Amino acid sequence: MMSHHIEIFTGKCHLCKKVVDIVTIGKCATCKMDVTSVNAENPETAEKVKDYGITAVPTIVIDGRIKIVGIPDFPWFCGEEFYKFLDEKYPLLQTRK
Repeated sequence: MMSHHIEIFTGKCHLCKKVVDIVTIGKCATCKMDVTSVNAENPETAEKVKDYGITAVPTIVIDGRIKIVGIPDFPWFCGEEFYKFLDEKYPLLQTRK
């Protein structure tokens, strides 16, 4: 199975924590997960927020090409069929390069 990079952008709210918990439980051991607060005054975070077009939290970005805004309305589990579904249903439309 292929490893994925999952980035979760949060505002440190209870809904954000729920999403972090959902993904943590459902991801496999080979997937890398980063949780980033959009409230942090960090130039790298600000750049990613702009690049990914993040306007709401929580937002999940996977491999820089999948973007899920809000709490997923589906069970989270690792698997190539799952990521194929996400890639088709939640493509990240780049806002800038």
